[in-house]
Amino acid sequence: MSEGVQILLVEDDSEKRCAAVRALVRTGRAVIEAATGADALAVLRRGGDFVVLLALALPDMDGRDLLARITADHPDTPAVIVTGVDDVAVAIDAMQRGAWDYVVARADGSHLIHLSHVVARTLERLQLVRDRNRYREEVEALAIALRGTTDGVVILDPVGRIAFVNRALAQAWRQPESAIVGRHLGDFVSMHGSQVDLGDVLAAIGARGRWSGELSTRAVEAPERVWDVTLTPIRCPEPAPGGLLGHARTAVGIFRDVSEKHALEQLRADFLSMITHDIKVPLTVILGYTEMLTDPEPPPDQIPPDILTRIRESGETIHALVCNFLDLSRIEAGRMTLDRRPFDLAAMLAHAVEHYSSTARRKGVGLALETGPLPPLVADEPQLQRVVANLLGNAIKYTETGGRVTVSTARENGLVTVAFRDTGRGIPADEIPRLFEKYRRVREVKRTEGTGLGLFIAKTIVEAHGGDIRVDSTPGVGSTFTVLLPGAS
Repeated sequence: MSEGVQILLVEDDSEKRCAAVRALVRTGRAVIEAATGADALAVLRRGGDFVVLLALALPDMDGRDLLARITADHPDTPAVIVTGVDDVAVAIDAMQRGAWDYVVARADGSHLIHLSHVVARTLERLQLVRDRNRYREEVEALAIALRGTTDGVVILDPVGRIAFVNRALAQAWRQPESAIVGRHLGDFVSMHGSQVDLGDVLAAIGARGRWSGELSTRAVEAPERVWDVTLTPIRCPEPAPGGLLGHARTAVGIFRDVSEKHALEQLRADFLSMITHDIKVPLTVILGYTEMLTDPEPPPDQIPPDILTRIRESGETIHALVCNFLDLSRIEAGRMTLDRRPFDLAAMLAHAVEHYSSTARRKGVGLALETGPLPPLVADEPQLQRVVANLLGNAIKYTETGGRVTVSTARENGLVTVAFRDTGRGIPADEIPRLFEKYRRVREVKRTEGTGLGLFIAKTIVEAHGGDIRVDSTPGVGSTFTVLLPGAS
């Protein structure tokens, strides 16, 4: 029952008003009296919670006009007509104008006995209306929250169909909400990394309660994602007929996208595997060849003529790995510094090409340098040597026998550009945007040794110099990595 609600009695006849006040005493509520419509409106304007009992005949206005004013200005205030007019048409008109009830006043006052019951019934209805409005507001607020949250939310009916899906999850599944509601949850997701049937899980939560686990998308239209999901049943005493959820009337599912976490875990596993391989192989070469060199009587035909070159290159491979990790730690700690000094870029490139010429020659890859006049460059030469070594080494590594790698320089809008062009296998277009991420490696080259750090470090160094690296690639034709550096002012 609504507490604190008063009764506003609007009646110009003082005897009728006094009789009504006596009859309303049993309600236990304060009764405020008003003899005119203006007085009644003044009371309502002062504020308060009221049930209004009003006569149709008032000295300053028609009761129906007062009813219209109350309905318009105070829509949450219930009004009950108390009148001697016993006319169905008048009663219908009053109800259409917003009256909550209609009481016919009898000349013998017999209606007064029922007046307190009318007020009680009106108050009960008022409480129901307010509860309904409050629940509607809470539901609307909850719906706004569910639609606005970044986590995915579904509500399932007793047979496992989706009764509600929020915008975030619908967008992740690349389906309009209307195309998802009414379909089974299993149409969109399945158990991740398990042969357990999703239907068995839904049946179990009705009997045993909340379930948490991982589901992955199965919809063709959506990219494959992994979700950390919690399904919570809302129980009922009796199982729903034909319900998959058993004693659960419904279930609420919270979906949190953990695809990136899984991708990082896979990258970490791949990285550990690669680093083990990339250190073990050159170490094996070094140990094997040094064993040959220290053999007192080595078989002449087993010692290759370029044995020292191979040992040096294997050592350089390990050195590059260590440098990559040191650079990564400096970058992540924000401690990478540049020692900028003037240097001859053309000479540095010529030295790099000469250094890699034996590697390219053994692989059967042509290597050429095309450079012209360049402005002076003020930069950290050792750091840029790392960039050149990475890009040139990659170009040779991913170019098949018979292919060609060309290093060329140019001037472009005040910038110095160094292009590393190869005739290798190329890079798929969808891989290029993420090519410079840590540990990221192109799908087609994962069998080739490498940590996936080189390009990340190279781009970081170039950007620290105020430059950039552009990538142009055509699968099956080749790739061009272009370093853009600001020339000296």
